[in-house]
Amino acid sequence: MSRKIAVFRDKIKVWIKCLLSEKNSLVAVWKLLYTAIGYISSVFAFSVLLKDLVGFDKAVIFCKNCWIILVLMGITASFVKNHEKVSYKGMVKDDDLQIEVKVNDLFSIKASSYVIPTNTYFRTVMEGEYISPDSVQGAFQLKYFKKNRIELDKLIAVNLEQQGIEGEDGTDIHGSVKKYPVGTVAKVDVKGKHFYFVAMNDVNKYGKPINQKFNNVDIALKGLLKAILLFGHCDDIAMPLIGTGRAAIREATIENVIEDTINMFVSSQDKIVRKLTVCIRPKDYLDDRIDLKRVGKYIDYKCEFR
Repeated sequence: MSRKIAVFRDKIKVWIKCLLSEKNSLVAVWKLLYTAIGYISSVFAFSVLLKDLVGFDKAVIFCKNCWIILVLMGITASFVKNHEKVSYKGMVKDDDLQIEVKVNDLFSIKASSYVIPTNTYFRTVMEGEYISPDSVQGAFQLKYFKKNRIELDKLIAVNLEQQGIEGEDGTDIHGSVKKYPVGTVAKVDVKGKHFYFVAMNDVNKYGKPINQKFNNVDIALKGLLKAILLFGHCDDIAMPLIGTGRAAIREATIENVIEDTINMFVSSQDKIVRKLTVCIRPKDYLDDRIDLKRVGKYIDYKCEFR
């Protein structure tokens, strides 16, 4: 299955889930019913008003003859009105910074810059799933460098060299390689967009994560903010939940990483970005791994009191 089809399929599943979520309680069912009744009553009352004011009775006749359609329209409108939100946003008080957390594929977000978690080798090899096609880095490479991975390696190496960062010599199953500290950032520009590769975790010679610590999340975020301030762009940036996926950091729960990420950007004394969008994988939402209402409350709190 192609990535585009998979992304579209996940969007449909998310939409269905947010429409049907929490409809199993009596309170939720009653809310759906009275909202639907409200819509139906409004339409019928408006048709009666047209008849009384201007003598137009076709709307009333339609409502009486096609009442099933009217009921279905009311129920549909009620579901749409009462659907569970899959996106929460807020503006930080006294600062031109917008924060948004939403369920979506990272590369479906319209932004100028993106964050790509990677390993401390900055390896891009996908053979044997050293870099998994299901990871953020894998999706990036398939989208922009599917037939020219060597060019990506060159761009990463050039940026690291420009920063004057020298890695330590190492080896893995693909040969000699340089190893860089967690939090090292390499910036790659492609098709007018900026991509920040952030070294998130060490890997063994097969590309599997090792030495996973929650502290890596903080180190990676601090490295990212420092890099953006040093040679990046103050624009709209989209990023995944670093540490929660292939990095396999045990303590890196979705809510913990969301809170850490928001705290890091909001607490910065420097203006780093105009808008931060933190993406939650559709799969995590579909598997009920996140309480979005809690996330929304946290965003409101941080934007108000920072």
